[in-house]
Order: sequence, then C-alpha cells, then structure tokens
Amino acid sequence: MMQIAIASRSPLVRAGLAKGLGAQEGITVVLAAETYAALHSVSFGGAAVAVIDLGLATERVEADAGAPAVGAEGPRVIVLADAGDERTGEWLIDGCSVLPRDASIATIAGAAHASLAGLVATTPAFAADALRYERVGERRSVPPGFDALTPRERQVLVEMSHGLGNREIGGALGISAHTAKFHVAQIIAKLEAQSRAHAVAKALRAGLVDV
Repeated sequence: MMQIAIASRSPLVRAGLAKGLGAQEGITVVLAAETYAALHSVSFGGAAVAVIDLGLATERVEADAGAPAVGAEGPRVIVLADAGDERTGEWLIDGCSVLPRDASIATIAGAAHASLAGLVATTPAFAADALRYERVGERRSVPPGFDALTPRERQVLVEMSHGLGNREIGGALGISAHTAKFHVAQIIAKLEAQSRAHAVAKALRAGLVDV
C-alpha cells in the first residue's frame, strides 16, 4: 500500500486530492496540510510520496538544510504547477515529478507509482518548458558541501552517477561493498541530499559529473 501526503493552500484542492487519490487502488492518503513545510515538520507522516500543489506560489519544495529526511531515501515529490512556471527545470533536475495543476487523479497516481520506481514523470509541455528555461550545458553553482568531499568520495559519486549499486561501486574502485555504502552515506550527508538520486541530481546540475 503506497502512502501519500498532500499539501495545498486550497482546502478544496486538498480535499479533492485526498478523496481522489484515496480512492485509487493501492494508495492511502496519510496526511494533508497547507504547505510542504508543514508536511516536512512532521516527517510527512511516513509517506513515501508527497504531492505538492504549488502553482506560481513562492514556496519551494526543498527541505530546509540539515532537516531530517524521512527514512533512508526520503519521500518522492510530485509538484503540481501552473504552465509557464520557470522553476519547472529546477524541480525536474532535483528529481521531482512535475504535473499540471489540473492533472487527473489517474495521472497523479501514475506519477506516484513511477516515482517509487525511480522515475521522474512530467508532460511533454512541461519538458519543453524545462529545456527553454534551463540552458543546455550551463555550469551551475557547486552544491553545498561538495568541496568537503574527499577524492575517494568524488570517485564514488561518479560511479553513483552511472547508476551503480554499492557492490558494483566497490568492484569498480577495489573497495568492499560496506566501504562503498559508508562513502555513499557521507556523500549524501555532505551534499545535504535526501537520497542517492538527489545527490547525483545536484552533481549533474552543477556539471560535476556526466551521464
């Protein structure tokens, strides 16, 4: 059973999302609040996926620096945004799924299942917007904490960007899987990321690794 948390400043939207998603097979809505920050303050109620209705609001979906993540990976985030929002590319790069605010319940549920499979879901129109707003090849600012990574941790980060697991990273670098796991944990902590994928996304966004 997939557990979902919902945030929207509109009581009607919150109620509609909760009713619609809660009626989907295999989905339980465990928490609804006005903002992402409110969900974050209570660890998303243990939800695996957070659906955030933002539109053109100024609220950001990133967790506050240093705040505890939910579980080992943290919740996957689905942003419901208005067309033309210039933050679309940033959200996608950070590993969030982005859908229109009027997306159907079935579409949101599908994006939730895709996010748990490690995928990012969006629409062709939003993908096109992201390409317009995010200049290809632009070198971005170095993620916080990157300078603190050791040479070995940078090697591990590169292997992470290739999609390798701990055992595979260990084999590639001549270290044990346990040591690789330790380095991965250090990288996630130093980059203030919520997951392996989030750490890689930050490095990709800064142009520090290639895929």
